Parts: sequence; C-alpha cells; structure tokens
Amino acid sequence: MQPEYPEAIASSARSDSQQSRERLLHTALRLFAEQGFSKTSTRAIAQAAGVNISAISYYFGDKQGLYRSAFLEPMELLGEGPETQAAMLDPQLTLQQALRQMYWLRLNVLQQDDLVQCCVRLHIREMLEPTGLRQYEIDTRIRPLHQALWELICRHLGLADADVGIQRLALTLIGMTLHYIALQDVTRSVSPQVLQQPDAVEQLVEDLTRYAMAMLRDEARLRQCPLDEQAGLPDWKPATPPAWALVAETPHA
Repeated sequence: MQPEYPEAIASSARSDSQQSRERLLHTALRLFAEQGFSKTSTRAIAQAAGVNISAISYYFGDKQGLYRSAFLEPMELLGEGPETQAAMLDPQLTLQQALRQMYWLRLNVLQQDDLVQCCVRLHIREMLEPTGLRQYEIDTRIRPLHQALWELICRHLGLADADVGIQRLALTLIGMTLHYIALQDVTRSVSPQVLQQPDAVEQLVEDLTRYAMAMLRDEARLRQCPLDEQAGLPDWKPATPPAWALVAETPHA
C-alpha cells in the first residue's frame, strides 16, 4: 500500500476548495447579471455551480456576501485595484511607462470576453437596481485610481496643486479605456478588427499610451511649463487636490 502524504492531501483539498469557490463566484456573477440580486436565489446559484448550498455560507457568509464578492472581486482584473495605483506611481518608471502600465492593467482583461461582459451587465443592473456597492466601488477603487493619475500628471508637470484642469485631464485619460471595456459589443459590431487582429490588446495599449502622451504634451504647452517625461524622484511629494475632490458623495436612499 502506498503511504499517504499529508502535505499532498492538504494541497489537493485546498485546490478543490478554491475551485468550488471560483465556480460559485463565476456562476453568481452570471446569474446576478442576468436576473438581478432580488430575483436570483442562492439555491439556483448553488445548483448551477454544482455545489451544496451550504458552500455559500461557508465561503461568503450569505447571499449579500456572495453578491458583494461577485460585484467587487472581478474588478481587480479590470485594473481598479491597488496594483494599478502602485504601478502608476512607481518612481522608477518614465511617464510613458507608467501610462502604459495603467492601460495594460485595465485592458488586458479584454482577453477574457465572457468575464468582461458579465461584469458590465452586473454594473448596469447595480446602477438601475442599486444596493450601494456602486458608490462603495467609486469611493474605494475608482477615486484612488483617479488620484494616482493626477498625482502622476502633477509629478511630471512639476505642479503643486491639482486644479480642475488636471482633474478633468485625469478623468479623460481613464475614460479612454471605458469604451473598450463597457462597449465591447459596439466595437465588435462597428469595427471588429480592432479587437480581433493579432496582438490587438497590446496594440490598443500602445495607441492609448501615445494618445495620452500627446494630450499631456499639449497640456504642458498650454500651461507653458516643461513636461518631465523621465522617471520621477522617490521623494517627490504628491500635490494636494482641491477640497471638493476629497469629499465622497452621499449615496441616495
């Protein structure tokens, strides 16, 4: 008889457990996106995922916990996590490299078409049938990403304050990714070759980086200040945003 190795058994158990959790999460994401929170039962999710319904309470606590995870966790793949913010502000990167990092971290998920479409549908449902998670996401993920970008812009323009023009520019640079993430169906209908050609995502990242650099150079020209495109200094102090940029909006009841 072959001996049993506890470490191998434990590793296999962890792998099975992780797969069960992922099946539940992905199934919940799809069903919540299709039917909404209130019309999707935990029993239906468990049945579709092929797991015991008790697994939902084990991994997520309850239906609300499962919905929260299904809504928020995949967004890490869409570049709205701390990884993107840290990458953008890495002082060893040039301005172009930092922008390229941001666009790659936000757009490489386009290679996972089904996941992106489910996320988009669920976010649209959340806006139509709000539970409060959309505002939470804005405050904890999108707002910090926006701040990291205007800090990057201020660093390379040598500005001490992030005025409304810099705020607007940062929103524009982030917004250039939203069409490709949220409106994939439009892109595939109007110009399918954009996302179907070899290395499509890599080319898209390079193009958006080039557009962003052109906008920043033009901003520097209008402000009559030099644009330092080289790596930043580690001891650079972030600019202070205007007070209105720091105030989180109160969710509507």
